[in-house]
Amino acid sequence: MSILDLVLFLAGLVLLVLGAEGLVRGATSLGRLAGLSPLVIGLTIVSFATTAPEASVSIVAAADGRGGLAVGNVLGSNIFNILVVAGAAATIIAIPVSNITIRKDLPVLIAATTLVYLLAINESVVEWEGALLVLALLGFITFSVVQSRRTARATRESRITRTRQAALIEMGRGLGLSLVGAALLVLGSRLFVDSASEIATALGVSELIIGLTIVSAGTSAPELTTAVVAALRGETDLAIGNAVGASVINVLGVVGASALVSGGGLEVPNDAIRLDFPVAITVGLVVLSIAMIGNRAGRKDGFFMLGFYAVYLTALILISIDDDLLRPASIIALGVVLPLATLTAAFMVVRAVRNRDRAPLDVPFVDR
Repeated sequence: MSILDLVLFLAGLVLLVLGAEGLVRGATSLGRLAGLSPLVIGLTIVSFATTAPEASVSIVAAADGRGGLAVGNVLGSNIFNILVVAGAAATIIAIPVSNITIRKDLPVLIAATTLVYLLAINESVVEWEGALLVLALLGFITFSVVQSRRTARATRESRITRTRQAALIEMGRGLGLSLVGAALLVLGSRLFVDSASEIATALGVSELIIGLTIVSAGTSAPELTTAVVAALRGETDLAIGNAVGASVINVLGVVGASALVSGGGLEVPNDAIRLDFPVAITVGLVVLSIAMIGNRAGRKDGFFMLGFYAVYLTALILISIDDDLLRPASIIALGVVLPLATLTAAFMVVRAVRNRDRAPLDVPFVDR
């Protein structure tokens, strides 16, 4: 590993962050012009923009035949998004979670991750499966946008009073920032992927491990920054909406697009099937259970989520040192942690249904 590889890696990361920032600002401006609510902007527009680094890195890696890096980046980013991004925001301020997020968005994330897991269990996601995932994402996004626009008529009507010239100027600025951001993302992803592969080779670890750790943390920097800033400003809708939306887009859109450009199917490492997919599903179930307790994620929950990630990261480091540790780790994940999380989430759902039948829940509701 040369100094040049590290320099290119950091340069690629900087370009990814700058590109994502431009895309976030431009896309958010366009979303507000379209009359979307803050939560759906976080779930769709901002999530698409902030997942652009993951998308560009994974798609480039898949096109180059580096399936381990592409899959590792997606799974690592999802786990990082939910545990670190949402967890860090929760340690700053208690995050109210809307009933819609609990009843639709988080279940969609869990179901989407499980679907990709089942498709990838033969160690490959072929082109038609990738197209299916992309269509599923488009359906989810369309439903969210339509639902949001139905409840945002007052907001849209208030914006009609804006002059046509001012609207055109804002639209031009939004499109310009989006295009510049996209260009920076393309260049940054190329530098990032090539240098990350060289670093993995030099360190003697798999591209999957590099994708799950260094690359995923780097490409998730925009989500982390967005969530922390939103939490500090008290914009909790955006913080939780971005984390969940980014993860849904990753698992459906990024994996699907990567499979489409892979030229023969996206190769999925067996290690990811044995450990990382079960962990990703478990993370969704855990956060769903947390959110159902009072429709919020508090400071203790945030620290628990960060601790969960620390344990997972430690396991990855130990496995990279000794491959023999993968077997016991996968047995624990599949045989203990995932079933326990599933039972806990099922119990919380049953309890919530019973409580709703007895009396209305006095919990915060964030409308889209």
